[in-house]
Amino acid sequence: MNKVAIAVVALPLACMAAGYAAGGALVPTPSESHTVAADHGDLAPVAKHDTAHDAELDHAAQESPAQPAEMNAHLLAEDRTVIRLGQMTIPVEKANSVSYVVADFALKLESLELAEQYKRVEEATRIRDSLLTAMNLAAEGAVLRGVAIDSDALSSLIRDLLSKDYDGIDDVLFVSLYKQDVARL
Repeated sequence: MNKVAIAVVALPLACMAAGYAAGGALVPTPSESHTVAADHGDLAPVAKHDTAHDAELDHAAQESPAQPAEMNAHLLAEDRTVIRLGQMTIPVEKANSVSYVVADFALKLESLELAEQYKRVEEATRIRDSLLTAMNLAAEGAVLRGVAIDSDALSSLIRDLLSKDYDGIDDVLFVSLYKQDVARL
């Protein structure tokens, strides 16, 4: 009877402790998890949203207008020729790990008429499908396989691929671009 009582109490407690320890080991530390800024390729920790950091970026952008500001929702909302397409996760398979690239996309278009046309659900869905295809092609190449992602090279590659099927795309913008490497077991 004592062995059964010990098993009933100790086994769930041992499993909870093991799960807690495994969770702590699997969650990346802020230094391991980085984001690639949309316009200038700086690496910044992703673990927490830091409003003080946002204020510093806004202040720095006001002081040095020659440098492009980091993409944010307010700037995208003001420019009506920019349409947001949403977020996608693309796995990039490597020999010893899988990198998951999470990108939140927006398109800068030549005119307001094209922006209104591409905002319609049918067109936006077609563009998202083409965007997913372009990202999968980029995942097979060297652009997404490196330690850091060159957001400018990725943007121009995707823009060139999308321009074959869609007219008037000036630029592919990344509202956010994250990469996390996960080791293969």
